[in-house]
Amino acid sequence: MKIKGIITAMVTPLQADSCGIDEQKTRQLVEHLITNGVAGLFILGTNGEFYALSTEEKITLAKIVVEQAAGRVPVFAGAGGISTQAVSDLANEFAKVGVDAVSIITPFLIKISDRELINHYQEIAEKNQLPIILYNIPSNTGINISEAAFKELVKNPKIIGIKDSSGNVENIKMYIENSRQRADFSVLVGSDSKILTALKLGADGAVAATSNVLTKTDVAIYDLYQSGDLAKAQVLQASIDEFRRVLKFATVPAVLKYSCDLIGYPVGKTKLPVLPAEGKYVAEIKEVLTTYGTIEGFEVQ
Repeated sequence: MKIKGIITAMVTPLQADSCGIDEQKTRQLVEHLITNGVAGLFILGTNGEFYALSTEEKITLAKIVVEQAAGRVPVFAGAGGISTQAVSDLANEFAKVGVDAVSIITPFLIKISDRELINHYQEIAEKNQLPIILYNIPSNTGINISEAAFKELVKNPKIIGIKDSSGNVENIKMYIENSRQRADFSVLVGSDSKILTALKLGADGAVAATSNVLTKTDVAIYDLYQSGDLAKAQVLQASIDEFRRVLKFATVPAVLKYSCDLIGYPVGKTKLPVLPAEGKYVAEIKEVLTTYGTIEGFEVQ
């Protein structure tokens, strides 16, 4: 499986009390994203609040998204955790509902060695039938997938890609250079500010949280790059900076979920302990979103 294009790091629509997946809102969001050109759906990542959802909620979400996508785009589900066995078990549950591949974040909380990290992924690959996408986000986990570890992991045919959210261009370059022997391996950038930079380096696409809201803009960055119009692609890349700025007004993914509500695709609140953005930021968030309305085709509510 070769993964290309803009894949949405999808938020998780929750019911009013934040307990349980909201099926209707999930289907609505999936349809909106596919209609507007995303190449895949990446659920249960950091912006998908994987850390706060129960196993039952994760499986329910995966089932709904797979059903609604109906094979039109691939669905990638985050199965990561600290325990190797628990990750394997969840990955196998995702296989039952038809997920195309699992994303597996590096273990967090504990600081493990390269040998342990390699063994973690190799054990999961052996016990799980789905393809695996490595997920590197060292600022959150305290672990960066090193060159030595990556060189070993890329040899495993069941490991088909990496999402790098380090924000480090040299890191992305290293993953690209060390996976060239694998035509079926994809390097995906997970830092939305680096989409165009990564594509120029040879990345295959991006897993972009901003595409929950700026769907057409993010998709156009990729399409314009592919067509060779780098000047227009750069303009659009720069244009997302304002939205990224207001996303920092609260803990991930509070502002992102609020923004979805404002553009007519309500997804509910975040799971505690994450709280909604403070009221003093609301007017500015609405003002910034309004500037994207013409391109994206939405009106801020």
